[in-house]
Amino acid sequence: MHQKYGKDGLVCVSVSVDETKQHKKALEFLKKVGASFPNYLLDAEPQAWQDKWDLNGPPAVFVFDRNNERAAKFDTSDPDKPYTYDDVEAVVRKLLNERK
Repeated sequence: MHQKYGKDGLVCVSVSVDETKQHKKALEFLKKVGASFPNYLLDAEPQAWQDKWDLNGPPAVFVFDRNNERAAKFDTSDPDKPYTYDDVEAVVRKLLNERK
């Protein structure tokens, strides 16, 4: 999505909560697929980010609008309500179209 919508103002950031060894693998994967956005290693106890972001655990996708308000959260907390990146992209497209 970064490559597709970056020119329209989309900013992507990834956050890894993996151990250092796994984080290196994640960075290798991102490099392999041509990801050109920042990736951060969150070095905090899981309870801290789980409480802050209202998550049981990764993976999760958050979409924020231009006012830094959370527009959507996609996670795996409800197994009866899975998400795909098409779902995420629909929210991104809607937000980008609101700008025009």
